[in-house]
Amino acid sequence: MTWGRWIACAIVAATVTTAQAGEVGFKGWGPRVGLQSDPDQALVGVHFDLGEFTKNLRWQPSVELGFGDDKTSLYGNFMVSYYFPVEAAVTPYAGAQVQAWLFDNDGFNCNADGNNCDDGFDDGFNVEVGVDAVGGIETTLNSGTRFLAELNVGLGDIPEVRVLVGWTFK
Repeated sequence: MTWGRWIACAIVAATVTTAQAGEVGFKGWGPRVGLQSDPDQALVGVHFDLGEFTKNLRWQPSVELGFGDDKTSLYGNFMVSYYFPVEAAVTPYAGAQVQAWLFDNDGFNCNADGNNCDDGFDDGFNVEVGVDAVGGIETTLNSGTRFLAELNVGLGDIPEVRVLVGWTFK
């Protein structure tokens, strides 16, 4: 079976499970900002709380732009995380996400006088896909807005470590 068929089967299975759970749907959105390594970039983006597949298992995709390290990057993240049922002001979570990374490798490598800024390669846009292990905490602020702090560790040809904070509005 090809990868396309496996992905299609996974989507159908998730849709059937989602329909039975009845908890999936738009629950909120918010901005997120952070830093990452390899490439070293500042991140700015938005995430969406799309509800729970089953109790405490949330789907929260996001889109981010990365700037720095002679690259501009676009990230599409498809995260599913388990939110631990603790009786505390802060809720820890852990999960995984599939990350699609679109970037252009044609950075500027200029010499000291500002000339010869072409790196000699014209390879166009590149796409890498990998998986992140995700861990974080979430808390509800007095305003009802949720605040999150998150750590992602990349597996494969995607950024190695990402540290993000974000807010979720209803």
